[in-house]
Amino acid sequence: MSRRLLFAAAVLAGLAVALGADVLAHGLVSRLDEPAKALGERVRSSALTPAVRFASDLGTTPYRAVLAALVAVPLAVRWSSWRPVVYAAAVVGVAPAVSASTKRLVDRPRPPAAEALEHPLDPSFPSGHATASAALATGLALLALVALRSAWARVAAVAAAGAFALVVGLTRIYLGAHWVTDVLAGWCTGAAVALALAAAVRPWLRPPRAVNPS
Repeated sequence: MSRRLLFAAAVLAGLAVALGADVLAHGLVSRLDEPAKALGERVRSSALTPAVRFASDLGTTPYRAVLAALVAVPLAVRWSSWRPVVYAAAVVGVAPAVSASTKRLVDRPRPPAAEALEHPLDPSFPSGHATASAALATGLALLALVALRSAWARVAAVAAAGAFALVVGLTRIYLGAHWVTDVLAGWCTGAAVALALAAAVRPWLRPPRAVNPS
């Protein structure tokens, strides 16, 4: 299983690198940035913006830490294993660090501040919110697949995790904080981080049961 996770992580990381190369070369995919930015501006409304801001905040560290704990701590108790908590903590902590390092490397400007509802000062590529939310979503989905027995429950958990990452990423385009390619790269990067960490920590492993002497 670890090999499959590492392979999937490598594929996603390769996609993120390819997106970065496309952005630096002003290639084909980056041509989607301006139309996506314009669409985000067109759908803005005074009624929708507060909800979008709240959804965007769900991608910040405090909210992600709470969500991770709500899943990992019960599993740690249920399985009598520290691995789910360590894995969740690593996912919450490592993904933003990877995003921040990549931002400094690519050093891409943000969308114009005059047209944005939110304009952070750090570089734009990849989206930190998208990276962190995708990492958390992937990690929680993996834990759910191991913990849940019902196929329907697994589908629901994976769908909920995917919707979380999708919504957080899209809010960054709506707010004008990121280009769409920033978000796409963030999703790939975050998922790759979570898969690689899962291969390393293997949070589904449980300690062997003690055998009573006869």
